[in-house]
This record gives sequence, C-alpha cells and structure tokens, in this order.
Amino acid sequence: MKLGRVIDNLWTENKVEQLHACRFHIVQPVDSNLQNVSRPLVVADPQNIAGINDIIVYVTSADASQAFDSGFAPVDASVVELVDSID
Repeated sequence: MKLGRVIDNLWTENKVEQLHACRFHIVQPVDSNLQNVSRPLVVADPQNIAGINDIIVYVTSADASQAFDSGFAPVDASVVELVDSID
C-alpha cells in the first residue's frame, strides 16, 4: 500500500464494462511526511470515495484489480482508503 494526494480528476468517454461506475484520479505519490516521492499516476477509485486534495491509500498491480467488487478490473492502481490523519 502506498500514500498519495489526489491532484486532479480524469474523465474518459470509453470504458470497459467493469469501469463504467468508476472514477479516475491523477494522484501524486507522497511519503509519510506528505512530500512528493515520484511522478503522478492515474488511479482508479472503484468506491468513488476520494476527491481533490484528499490523502489516500492506494494499491498497485494485482491488488489494484481486487479492489473492485467484481474481483477483477483492468487497472494498475486503485484507491482503497482515505487517510484521516498521519501521526
């Protein structure tokens, strides 16, 4: 699991069936001090829980597709949680 900040939204006109109700965000990966650590990436939000400037936990690879209720979607990164605070 990784931390990121939602910096923008992404809209698409054509999606595969598993992604029709899913939003997409552009996410800046951050460390536990909220400092940028790499380049932004596109992250699927299968539960539609994140918004601009939210700090999120996201997963990549096979875990990303398992974040969907169907258990599969053709994505490389998915939001799994919102971060309330970092102590």
